[in-house]
Amino acid sequence: MKDDLKDTRNLQRQKMEALGQFAGGIAHDFNNLLSIIEGHTHIALRQLKEGRLDPEQLLKILASTQRGAGLTRQLLSFGRQKVGFDEKTNLVEAMRQQHVLLLPLLGATIQLFMTVPEDPVWINAAPDQLTQIILNLALNARDAMPCGGELAIMCMACQKRHIPAVLREKNPETSYIRLSVVDSGTGIPDDVLPRIFEPFFTTKDQGKGTGLGLSVVYGVVDQLKGTIEVSSAQGDGTSFDIFLPIAEAPAPSLTAENNVSDKGLAGKTILIAEDEPELREMLADMFNGLKMNVLSAGNGNQALSVQDEYDGDIDFLLTDVVMPEMDGVKLGEMFSSVRPDSNVVYMSGYPFMEGRRDLQVPEQAPFISKPIREDTVRKILERALERRQARLGGEHDGAEK
Repeated sequence: MKDDLKDTRNLQRQKMEALGQFAGGIAHDFNNLLSIIEGHTHIALRQLKEGRLDPEQLLKILASTQRGAGLTRQLLSFGRQKVGFDEKTNLVEAMRQQHVLLLPLLGATIQLFMTVPEDPVWINAAPDQLTQIILNLALNARDAMPCGGELAIMCMACQKRHIPAVLREKNPETSYIRLSVVDSGTGIPDDVLPRIFEPFFTTKDQGKGTGLGLSVVYGVVDQLKGTIEVSSAQGDGTSFDIFLPIAEAPAPSLTAENNVSDKGLAGKTILIAEDEPELREMLADMFNGLKMNVLSAGNGNQALSVQDEYDGDIDFLLTDVVMPEMDGVKLGEMFSSVRPDSNVVYMSGYPFMEGRRDLQVPEQAPFISKPIREDTVRKILERALERRQARLGGEHDGAEK
């Protein structure tokens, strides 16, 4: 009994140490980001006062907030929470975009080489997921080359005989693409190599790493139905090989056929249901800038009252998922019952826990992960209009027959 109690206490102590290490690493990363944002904001305010605001300052602030959003996505992925829905991404284009992002992060002492196919390669993944994979592996490689070196990121088709056995046995008919990240760094010691994908495990000094980077990469690759292999020799660099299933190219955009984008979102009506007043105001300003007619509500009950009093068409309901009084999922159901031709779009900064079935967004519904970006919102709303136009067109054709 005493031994069992001792083991329990040791396990609890290890958990608390891991949690402390985790909290310290996250606090370190976020404090760095907040310092960058605050510093550039003060510079921008001073420049604005002097009448010489440099747009570069605002771009630096924006880039830092996006890094913060990426860190949040890592945490949600680590927690095995659902943060969005599957979509197809051109891996080649995503890698080219990462090349521009990585150059300033790697520094002048590291040479970056990137090799990609000429033709598009589509995979079932969101761009953010690919960013997590490439960015985490690249930054780990950077840390393994404190005196500089070479980093190669390559994407190439994978012949059947080179596909790992675990994937060949599971999906024998599937074709795979191999994404390799190879560095000339210090390598990984043999005693450390088996543990690199463990959550919270890190060889970095306290406060300089969360121990989440590689565990997040492993989790994302697993979610994408792929696998990851690593080979390393101390003093002779490290190679990560990621195998991802190739998807069919997406169907051509309906926009080209139906000419929806010529009309754009101008003149459309959107109802915003969001309980955070400042975010609700920001979204209203965003949609006003797109020349849309904006209605707003602080919770689900208010949203139903607003739509009930509004005589015109409401093209979109943009609703937060977690709200007081009535959550967004229930609101979406009730709103759709009275306005079936409207488009319901969900947004949230919370993960959707498997145990919370009452907060499960409909599987095919448009969803936006916070923080909100205007280009992402605009694309999602435009796609919703495309789908509605296609649906109405199909109903019209059926009626003629």
